[in-house]
Amino acid sequence: MFKVVSLFLSISIFSVAQANETVEFDTAQELLTVMEVDKQMLGGFEAMLPIVNQLADKLKLNAQETEELKGIYRDWFDNDIDRVKMRTEIANLYSKQFTMSEMKQIIEFYGTPVGKKFIQQSPELTKLGAQIGMAEAQNKQHLLVEKLTPFMEEHSSE
Repeated sequence: MFKVVSLFLSISIFSVAQANETVEFDTAQELLTVMEVDKQMLGGFEAMLPIVNQLADKLKLNAQETEELKGIYRDWFDNDIDRVKMRTEIANLYSKQFTMSEMKQIIEFYGTPVGKKFIQQSPELTKLGAQIGMAEAQNKQHLLVEKLTPFMEEHSSE
């Protein structure tokens, strides 16, 4: 009898834990929807386009060829990147980092006018922030080369 009760309790505890994880995951998915994560992913892709332009410059491509290259990247992003998988993994991440109460508070914030404005502006801010970071990295690239040169010289002769 004890074994039957123990088994029943174990199954019940597992079922409750699994149900809680499902509710937390669903709340995390709702949070991602409210945050317009799909638009954020697109903003991340758009932030990458200056790198494609740099590649086009290095390859000495004309405007039409540059657009063709961007088309290849867009096709890759649209057809090969598994955004459903990414969204699931991000939802799992959020559900582990935030409590159910915290996620609900964040969802509530994004429902406010300021929260909606933040969401609306985020893709462009992400893109501009990435451009600022890339510009600074390019401006200071010579310092990185100076620091890497002795290391590379020491390790290239081996």
